[in-house]
This record gives sequence, C-alpha cells and structure tokens, in this order.
Amino acid sequence: MKYYVTNEKVRFEERETSLEHHPKAEMNLVKVYTDIEEQEIKGFGGALTEASAWVYAQMSPQKQEELLDLYFGEKGNRYTMGRLHIQSCDFSLGNRAYVQEGDGELKTFSIEEDFQYQIPFIKAALSRQSDIQFLASPWSPPAFMKTNGEMNHGGLLREEYYDAWAKLIVRYLLAYREEGIEIGRVTVQNEPAAVQTWDSCIFSGTQEAVFAVRNLRRELDSAGLANVKIFIWDHNKDMIIERVKETFAVEGATEAIDGIAFHWYSGDHFEALAHVSKLYPDKEIIFTEGCVEYSRFSTVNQVAHAEMYAHDIIGDLKAGMNGFLDWNLILDEKGGPNHVQNFCDAPVMCDISTGEIDVKLSYYYIGHFSRFIRPGAKRLLVSSCHKGLECTGFVNPDGSKGTVILNATDSDRTFELWADGKGCKIVLEAHSIMTACL
Repeated sequence: MKYYVTNEKVRFEERETSLEHHPKAEMNLVKVYTDIEEQEIKGFGGALTEASAWVYAQMSPQKQEELLDLYFGEKGNRYTMGRLHIQSCDFSLGNRAYVQEGDGELKTFSIEEDFQYQIPFIKAALSRQSDIQFLASPWSPPAFMKTNGEMNHGGLLREEYYDAWAKLIVRYLLAYREEGIEIGRVTVQNEPAAVQTWDSCIFSGTQEAVFAVRNLRRELDSAGLANVKIFIWDHNKDMIIERVKETFAVEGATEAIDGIAFHWYSGDHFEALAHVSKLYPDKEIIFTEGCVEYSRFSTVNQVAHAEMYAHDIIGDLKAGMNGFLDWNLILDEKGGPNHVQNFCDAPVMCDISTGEIDVKLSYYYIGHFSRFIRPGAKRLLVSSCHKGLECTGFVNPDGSKGTVILNATDSDRTFELWADGKGCKIVLEAHSIMTACL
C-alpha cells in the first residue's frame, strides 16, 4: 500500500507498507468501511476571479504555464470545478455592471470587459482541463436595480427589477456559452444576509425562493438552459438550517431549486450541515467559498492555514458535502487586488514585481483530496480511534479506494489503518496529513 505525507518538511512524500490479514484488530484503529458508501462527490476546485485573472496576466508566459500546471495539470491539484462571479465582486478591479445605468431593458448588455482578464484566464484553464464544472454567483445587481442605488453596502433588489435581473443572468450564461464556457450551476446571491463594504445585496430566504421560482427558473427554461442548476444560500453554516427551511417552504421552491451552497467564515457547524443534508437528500450541497482573511488571521502561520482547509473539508465531507470550491486560485503578494482592500491569503500567491510564485502549504493540503478523489467518487465511512486523527474515505468510479487522515495535534500519532480485514501500522507525524491508496 502506498501513502503520501505532507507537512512543513515534506510534500507528498511517498511511503509504502503492507496491509496484512488482521481480522481481530480492535485497538488504535482507523477503520475504512469499503462497503459503506455515502454521497457522491462532484469535484474540487476554486474561483477564477478577476483578481486571479489579473495576476495571471501579469506573469510571464513560462510562469503562466506553471500556474496552470499547479491547478489543472496531471501532476498538480487536478481541479475539475470552478467558481465565477457575475458582474463584479470584491476581488475585482472595481464595481462593474453588464448594462449601463438605468437600462432595465438590457439594450446595452455586454460582457466586453470580461475579455480583458477573466475570459482568457478561464479559457487557459479549459485548455488544460476541458470539462471543468463551473458555478457562477452574483454579488450585486446593477446599482439602479437596488434600493440603495449602489452596488456596495447591501440594499435590496427592487421588485420591479426581479425579471430584468433574471434575464441579465441568463444573458450572461448565454454569452459565456458562446465563448465555449458552459456554466452548469448558478447561485441566487452571494452571501445574501451580509451588508458588505463591497458588492452585496440582501435577500431573505423567502425572497430567494420567489426569485428562483418566478423569475430565474422560468427565464433559464425559456432560454434553453433547463440543465442549469439553481443554488440558494451561498453563505455561512451557522444559519443554514433556518434559511433553507424558509426558502423551501415557498411553493414551487423544491422543484425549482437544485442545491444549497455554503461558506466557512462562521466556523465548523458540521452538525448543521449534516442536518440539512438529511432534510434535503436530493439536493446538491456545495462549499463555494472559504479563505484565510488577513483581517482575522496571521499572515505567517501556514501550518494553521493548511490545517484549517483540511479540517473543514473532512468535516464537510462527513456532513454530506458534494463538492468543494476554494476562493481565489491566485492572488498577488499583498493578497489582492481587491477594490475595497479586503486582502486575503490564497493557496498560490504571485509576487508581481519579481515574477516569483509562492505555493503555500494549504495548496498541498487541498491536493491531498483533489488529486485523489475524482468526480463521481462516493464517500466511504471511516471511523477513528482518536479525535486527533480526522479522517474521510472515498471510492472512485474506477474502483480505486483511499483515505485521507489529518493529524493536527502536537504529537505523532501511531495507529493501525484497517480495511477489508487487513491492517498496517502507521506513524503519522504531528501536524501532518496523509492520503493512503488502499
């Protein structure tokens, strides 16, 4: 059996051991139940924001190839999902709408500015991974469609513009399709309960449902986009139960809405996520955003940042998550650009002045999942002898199986990895992650 270990000192260090017949093992076990399959996993990926696209454009052709290899190459993290933003977000170069002020009829609709950075970056990614599954989210409608008259600082979508906003989203999807970029999932609103200093808009759970049922679903279907899935919430887990209940209580919402999106910024709340997955077993549940915010966390503790990712991915998978989308794929050395200075960490950072690429430890920790768990995999039940060993398992469509184990404690952990009546002794060093190929 081969397994791969990453920590501060090594990256995917290959190790080998033998699984021996051991049917009566009962102490210090990490048990992988290869016959107990849970939810399907759609894939792993990150956001191709305008900020990431701008950084990519500043790099030399050689460095651009390295960046694409890191995320989409066979020897990289092998991402198969991507998040896009409709119009601008905080990680854009500024506020930007697809229509001119006051144009409720969308006569001036244009994605022309997306061709400067975003579309070339997306197409470059597609040149490496042709079947990326894209999800798109809006941060704000055009300013004139909102009650506060601006794209930033929250505000509501005016009821008289519900239909126009739905039509604009559909126009965006069709325009991207013409460029060979198929977007199969769309959320109603990014973080609909947060008034942000950047692009934002407030929706209640009921308002999300009404917009999805009466406007967005209807416009998608009439435009030949019945295959596009609608997702709600796209916000933190601490309020997810209340919100989805409110939304799905609206008549027609269960039929119109296909999934639930969530973020990590309010903490674990794995129990809440697990309850939602039980309440709505036919809905996809996708993590759509998480990052290390400089406003909340140190910029230097890369071990803690990497473990934050692995801990959340494992907990979310065990709670029923179907897909994982990190925030910005790449940022500059400051953690931007960001048009309101909301700088953050990214798994890959680029120094624009020197042209150097800085691959963070978090990139490799995410890779312990994305490189091994392929689209269409099923999660396997894994139980652990110790709370310091966080674990999940998977079986891929080709039948290959594995487990990911995180030791985020200050001590080395010795355990026996057990599967199908066979086991082997493993010593996983303090603050390390491993993926075993069973």
